[in-house]
Amino acid sequence: MLALALAAMASPSAGAATLYGTGYARVGVPDMAQAVTFFQDVLDCRPIDANVTRKSASSVLLSCDTGSIVELFDNRGVPAASAKPDQPLRFVADDLRHGGDWLRREGVTVNGSPHRLTSGPLAGRMVLDFLAPWGMPLQLLDSHADSAADGVLATVAD
Repeated sequence: MLALALAAMASPSAGAATLYGTGYARVGVPDMAQAVTFFQDVLDCRPIDANVTRKSASSVLLSCDTGSIVELFDNRGVPAASAKPDQPLRFVADDLRHGGDWLRREGVTVNGSPHRLTSGPLAGRMVLDFLAPWGMPLQLLDSHADSAADGVLATVAD
């Protein structure tokens, strides 16, 4: 089992982003085409149904590696307060600094540098905060830890 190295995503043979702590996430987006492009080009996720038309679909399922599925759904018209997640959607990374460099090269807004979480079940783990183009907070979570929180880390294949 290999954990995600976002720095390797610059090469064509890179692995996909993998969700942390769950195999499924449902994400409301205001612009389906923009969101699908972001998840494909930046996080290397792939549509499960290649025949889906991005602009007309009300939802799209993306595989972000074996066992990690992101469902994007059109949330235009949903009040902003109810569309905010309780916590950022987290993806596993082996090297947060290189991951941050990759995100910046891709034009993604990265908030500062990697920092240590100070509370909650992941206290002590390093994270890097970044934003999806529509403003949704996301995080890269360092895969290296003395012990995994909440079970095992999600992993990716080459």
